[in-house]
Amino acid sequence: MKTSLRHIALAAGLALGSAQAMAFGSILVSEPGADLFNIETMAFNGSSFDIFSLTFDFTGTTTTDSSYLVIDGAPLSITPPAGGTATFFGSGAVFGFNFTSFNTFESFKFKWDPDSAISGAYGATANDFVGGIVTASTSNGLYKGTFVKVLGSPDVSAVLSPVPEPESYALALTGLAVAGFLARRNRRA
Repeated sequence: MKTSLRHIALAAGLALGSAQAMAFGSILVSEPGADLFNIETMAFNGSSFDIFSLTFDFTGTTTTDSSYLVIDGAPLSITPPAGGTATFFGSGAVFGFNFTSFNTFESFKFKWDPDSAISGAYGATANDFVGGIVTASTSNGLYKGTFVKVLGSPDVSAVLSPVPEPESYALALTGLAVAGFLARRNRRA
């Protein structure tokens, strides 16, 4: 009986670890000039699955005018994935795109002249993106990342990591409970 309970605890821990080891994705923001920002997705480490939507949330950013970034209107230009479409949604600090036929090996870009929530003439820099959150809904689950500064570059990037599903947490808690039970039982013996 001891051995099978240890195996269950080990299996629970491995399952959580493997859920965390899924492919990562990244998004790079660059400023090609004239206050236009280029946001481009990159391949999710060679794993092949579909991306259904990307959501950008800038409510956690801080601009130099003590506000946060917003999009007022639509992007200036959109380059959809090959053979697919990209449909813009939202406004203000939270917005995004819904996709058809967007595989993780493909590229999607859009250009945007961001403003601050209190100034339509705000001259944003890539530093204003730091703290913004990107969420990708994919056929492989949810991925989330936060924009950070790229060292030695004027750019920022967000590396998206898988968001564990509730089942992963339940499995991990079960494994911890079994491990605690075994430790308590061994202490009594």
